[in-house]
Amino acid sequence: MDCVPSIPLSSISQLYPLLDISAQSVRYKSLIENFHSIYPNRSPKFIARAPGRVNLIGEHIDYAGFGVLPTAIGRDILIAVEITENDKRVRIANVNGEKYKPDSWNFEGKNKIVEIIVDVNVSKWSNYFKCGYKGILQHLGIDDPKGMYCLVDGIVPSASGLSSSSAFVCCAALATALANDVNLTKKQITEISIECERFAGLNSGGMDQTASIFSQIEHALYIQFFPTLTAIPVKLPTITPPIAFVIANSLITSDKVITGPIHYNLRVVETKLAAYDLGKTLFGKECEHLRQVYDMYSQTTEVKDSQLEYLSNFVDKHYTELKKREGYSLDELSVLLNFSREEIEEKFLTKFPVQAERFHLYKRSKHVFDEASRVLKFYEICQADGKNDQEIIKSLGELMNQSHKSCKELFDCSCKELDELVKICLEGGAIGSRLTGAGWGGCTVSLIHEDQVEKFICYVIENYYKLRFPLLTNGQLKDAIFATKPGSGAAIVEIK
Repeated sequence: MDCVPSIPLSSISQLYPLLDISAQSVRYKSLIENFHSIYPNRSPKFIARAPGRVNLIGEHIDYAGFGVLPTAIGRDILIAVEITENDKRVRIANVNGEKYKPDSWNFEGKNKIVEIIVDVNVSKWSNYFKCGYKGILQHLGIDDPKGMYCLVDGIVPSASGLSSSSAFVCCAALATALANDVNLTKKQITEISIECERFAGLNSGGMDQTASIFSQIEHALYIQFFPTLTAIPVKLPTITPPIAFVIANSLITSDKVITGPIHYNLRVVETKLAAYDLGKTLFGKECEHLRQVYDMYSQTTEVKDSQLEYLSNFVDKHYTELKKREGYSLDELSVLLNFSREEIEEKFLTKFPVQAERFHLYKRSKHVFDEASRVLKFYEICQADGKNDQEIIKSLGELMNQSHKSCKELFDCSCKELDELVKICLEGGAIGSRLTGAGWGGCTVSLIHEDQVEKFICYVIENYYKLRFPLLTNGQLKDAIFATKPGSGAAIVEIK
């Protein structure tokens, strides 16, 4: 079975090939000592660990059914856990207790495991643990769960586009499963975690959870969702000088749960509306997402290489210039889709909270088809032999640059700070640079020669951080911009 690996505490070096192992050893030791302090006379039995991720290319297309190319980073979530059979209460605390206050709750019964209250004005940190906890118990039908004492240490910057929330949900699901003596495969944990996060009101596509669970050291992942979830390790090109990726946080935060109705959830709905429209127009059939439109077209043609290009060109012709610019009101959608307003709201707008006056079908579908094509090209370049080093890195960089342009102009998920940061990164020597994650803030990822990383980081600090955020300490700057290579996925760390 392809299960999440379990390793001894003495072997955590397997998880952090690019980080200072001595610093990580201190971190784990400190987590255990803090656990003893917060929960006197108790000791953790294990530490669950799940990393954040950086998406190299393939933004906002996972929930449209298309493959993506992320990789895990060294920044992760840790949850130290002790189990008790004396009650069914979960106690959760955070090493950063001033910012994240302790919480606790009782198992409320099989039909109502725990209540998760989602307030668009408040993002409660313990909700993410509750999502993982509830998802595991509900999926497995557990009606007599163990009590848990938990302490969390997270170093994935929140609301940064590095998937801190999904890493937390995955880690909580993994911890809950192990606490209740359940051994699940990576695929099972991933699929449950994808459903789990939706308890918090977010229409997750699945990339973040898959990357957090399945990632391997020195590999990116080519993740496909249809016809079934698959994660193919992708060895990045070995060239001279070697390549690295630098993550730079714009320090503009975007909490997907809070802004979901006007940003993330809305984009999911817009792509689904476009899929329905295109499916009816091209084939007279209803399509749930844009990948189904692609699959239907694939069945009608023997041409393989230009299918995504054909669909991209089709939407250029299908939507008028007015609708390309202004989108559709609900009344206009009603005419386009031959639905009443009430039917549109019931079919598309009720599952997750959405707020919008106009819906952009052209720009969202155009981005999805073009971005899916870029992912395939990126993957093929990584797989191909015979290209010279400069040709490889130039091609990968250009695909990243095209991706950011599309995110900015077609998907409207960038912001002025991200655009400025991308521009500075390219001026500072990046071969390619783009926003990563949901957008509307968060981070950029830049492709750079490894021997240029230090010079590059200094340039970005001088031209972005010192001008926009002059009061940042050296420690804060190290958290804001750092180099990374593909890291390992989730694990259980045994404490003897």
